[in-house]
Amino acid sequence: MEAGPEETQPETAPPTLQVQRNPGGLFYECINCGSKLTADQLAMTPEIKCPYCGYRILRKVRPPIVKHVKAR
Repeated sequence: MEAGPEETQPETAPPTLQVQRNPGGLFYECINCGSKLTADQLAMTPEIKCPYCGYRILRKVRPPIVKHVKAR
């Protein structure tokens, strides 16, 4: 009997942690402690406040992309 080529599975790289990005891009930052939250994390709480320090003032973090609009 003739032995066929051994079937070897290609080595795969170990799984790496992928940073999950919020598809809506809505991030909030606590004014008091500076922790960053997603809109999904805020939706889990019954009221709008920081889950870490309890402070109730959050600001929406703007994306670093600058939009240019042509004037007519």
